[in-house]
Amino acid sequence: MTSDEMNALMKAVMFYAPGDLRLMETPIPSAGPGEVVVKIKTALTCGTDFKAYRQGHPVLLAHTPSPFGHEMAGIISEVGAGVTWLREGERVVVLNSAPCDDCFFCEQGITELCENLELLNGAYAEYIRVPPQITRHNVHPLPEHLSFAEAALVEPFACALHAVDKMRLKPSETIAVIGAGNMARLLICALKAAGARVLVIGRNAERLRLATAAGADDVIDLSREPDAVAAVRRRTAGHRGADGVIEAVGKPETWSLSVAMVRKGGRVCLFGGCAAGAKVELETHRIHYNEIALFGVFHHRPSYVRQAIELLGNGAVPTELLIGGRISLEDLVSFFAENRDTNALKAAVIM
Repeated sequence: MTSDEMNALMKAVMFYAPGDLRLMETPIPSAGPGEVVVKIKTALTCGTDFKAYRQGHPVLLAHTPSPFGHEMAGIISEVGAGVTWLREGERVVVLNSAPCDDCFFCEQGITELCENLELLNGAYAEYIRVPPQITRHNVHPLPEHLSFAEAALVEPFACALHAVDKMRLKPSETIAVIGAGNMARLLICALKAAGARVLVIGRNAERLRLATAAGADDVIDLSREPDAVAAVRRRTAGHRGADGVIEAVGKPETWSLSVAMVRKGGRVCLFGGCAAGAKVELETHRIHYNEIALFGVFHHRPSYVRQAIELLGNGAVPTELLIGGRISLEDLVSFFAENRDTNALKAAVIM
């Protein structure tokens, strides 16, 4: 980092309260031991950020004002003492978390449930200081041909890869995805990379068109086929239902629907997070006697991050179907206010 940068201020969007974002000027951070400072080139808006913007977040935004945003890529501007595997000037993607390596869950290999998971917010800023644990685990150099905007998709794509890995797919199995939003498109890409046949279920014609463009083998438009269970069975061998279902909406009614449309012996991945305190009604007789497996999937692991970088670098993700436009950091506050209740494509925030 140059002396001018060390003495200068940077622009950053801060979260003060639900619906209250502010563009501020704050000192450019410096790197401590084991840390790096990254000059952010592109951040991406995210559905999780919009949810936090509307209602806050008890963990990510527990102390306000708080840095905001978590999907980012940029260039290392400063390397702290002891960091020998990264260098100043390197193009990198920065992830929003890292495990501690020492707790019970890390020892079991389920690092996304780490009891001391280090979290990082602050993508909507010109610079970010990355703490040692994330620097060690989840700052990754980029292939030269991967743009900063494409690289910023690594975090959500790693979550999708986590879900698909938990499905334990067999070749050519039919997986139904409930929902056709941004995460559904990433799930489609992950499923196709794993060799699945993919059905996508939704109500919005444009989103279903994008699902097809992303690689879905068939789509079910609930405005035309309101009985989703029957529609899935019509599209599966022996009318048995899907081999697996990934719920990517996060509503109790679609959690219940996912159990109804899976075949005997099938698997249901409850990927979409419902609101805290939500209750779900499930047909226990069907789950028990049809041996249906239910499981939740949360977050990502460093191994899925590395896989996401490889697949994005290989062109396995049609990123143009996920990133809808470019805005400046100065436009971000108004962008969130204008789109708070929509499910728009991600916007690339160019610093």
